[in-house]
Amino acid sequence: MRQRFTPQASLLALAISLGSVPMLAHAADIAVARSVVPLRQLPAEPAVAPVQRFIIKYKPASAPARDRSRVQSSLSAAAARSAGTQAARAALGLKALRRGATGAEIVAASRPLDQAEAQAVLQQLRQDPDVQYAQLDSRKYALDFMPNDPQLPIYQWDLLNTVGGIAGPQAWDHSTGEGVVVAVLDTGSTPHVDLKDNLVAGYDFISWYGQSPDQPDIAGDGDGRDPDATDTGDWTDASMPWCGGSADSSWHGTHVAGTVAAMTNNGLGVAGTAWGAKVQPVRVLGHCGGLTSDIADAIVWAAGGSIDGVPVNPTPADVINMSLGGGGACSQDPATQEAIDFAVSRGTTVVVAAGNNNADASQFSPASCDNVITVGATGVGGTIASYTNYGPRVDLAAPGGDPDSGAGISRGYVWSTGNDGATVAGRDIIVGMVGTSMASPHVAGIVALMQSAAVAAGKDALTPAKVRELLVESVRPFPVQPPANRSIGAGLADAGRAVQLALGNTLPEPPVPELQSGVLLQGLGGGEAQSLLYRVEVPAGTRSLNLRSLGGRGDVSLYAAPGAPPSVEDAAYRSRRAGTAEAIVVASPQPGTWYLRVVGEATFNGVSVLALAR
Repeated sequence: MRQRFTPQASLLALAISLGSVPMLAHAADIAVARSVVPLRQLPAEPAVAPVQRFIIKYKPASAPARDRSRVQSSLSAAAARSAGTQAARAALGLKALRRGATGAEIVAASRPLDQAEAQAVLQQLRQDPDVQYAQLDSRKYALDFMPNDPQLPIYQWDLLNTVGGIAGPQAWDHSTGEGVVVAVLDTGSTPHVDLKDNLVAGYDFISWYGQSPDQPDIAGDGDGRDPDATDTGDWTDASMPWCGGSADSSWHGTHVAGTVAAMTNNGLGVAGTAWGAKVQPVRVLGHCGGLTSDIADAIVWAAGGSIDGVPVNPTPADVINMSLGGGGACSQDPATQEAIDFAVSRGTTVVVAAGNNNADASQFSPASCDNVITVGATGVGGTIASYTNYGPRVDLAAPGGDPDSGAGISRGYVWSTGNDGATVAGRDIIVGMVGTSMASPHVAGIVALMQSAAVAAGKDALTPAKVRELLVESVRPFPVQPPANRSIGAGLADAGRAVQLALGNTLPEPPVPELQSGVLLQGLGGGEAQSLLYRVEVPAGTRSLNLRSLGGRGDVSLYAAPGAPPSVEDAAYRSRRAGTAEAIVVASPQPGTWYLRVVGEATFNGVSVLALAR
């Protein structure tokens, strides 16, 4: 069994104190790791991965479905037929391990199979008239990038009223997610000091723990399923060639859980999207990802269903977040679809990441499954992230981050709870990541805010279908529309507007987006006389406020004023040169909220705007 290490209970022991996050309502003495982790994307489902597991569902009226003792004879016959088509290969056996949550059999081959052998086995299984479906029990993977500079301080643009943020403060006046449980199906969680009080008991569903040398050790904790959902690390090394090489542990589940519901107003670390909610860590990803059969069982269990050999979930989830996925359309993954359908039938909303392959989400599961809310990713400026999957299967977008040297102190990452351990858990830290893994938990948190607000107002809990309807209706328009061939849903997730709709109120106007000092907002465009309005927070003691537009093509003018949005006619400050290079500089500006209006004198595109308050 690998060593379990409990992180220290105080941030005083952390390496570097980085001060406070000025936009949060609480002090935030935080630190980040000293070590540098190279930027990497966790691999998509590897083409060279050996196959040793299958999922087989027998038709309800068939003999194997009615009498489980008949399953093994059916499998043996299929193995014999398969061996006949692969005469030059070693003998093959198939063994039923257990029955999954949806009634499908989880089956193991007696030895690892290459892709040709695995397809031959599937062909024979599918020819059995008793078989409803047969599929590989493939692995799915966390959908994130790891940052290459974790010493950067946090800056939570993603939760605030920024151009690319979710407008959390607009929602927190009405709801913090109290009373809602969000199950995070991921690598588990560490008991991070800025998260632990918002965790409820989960479960470790990883069933494959390397019982023999030729099997990859997915669990890494020396045992199979158990009530301990602690993340023991998902590091890989050269002995795991199917995982894509060597890498330190990601502590991915801790980061995702913190985005959902990190403890807030406690004087530490970061805020969470729905900081009054509870997170239920459900461990389904370990070394080299996780098995589809384990993930399907975990979905059912999280929603309150029964699993053989596993205690019933005492706190069934109102929301499930899955920042994970693998290659192949959901139509080829009926086990996952069945589990999702069960969860939704129980009233549980299922939120999933679109994926990081810059490809159509229809070719990935669970992103392309029915009855899920699929989330694409945007960067600091609300523009489409370079890596995000796209297409009609994506419902809406949320902050996933995108590395950007012009994005100010955040450098374009989403910052949340993490750990500095390379293999076993070490110290609690705050770490930046990017990926659709980071976008999905923002939406899961918004769903928690919506459900809590509705129930607190005396309304019935929202159905999953209603949740999706209100989320899509409440989005803000993209500040820069994604390309037509890379659509990422109806718009940007907006917590404040979603909560208002959940309360039954009229949809409010989108808040005026905030320009963060030093963060370049890029790619703006519009037509003649089109007006774009932003606000800038100017602290007391600011010596100079510098507002600029630059780059791109066309012609724009700038208008600025303190306290209220300026008009073209009476703006206190203005810049009206020909072209896109405009500048307004105000010495010793009045502290408080300033407004900047960008007006097209002619059609413009690709223009950037920058605010500097110093």
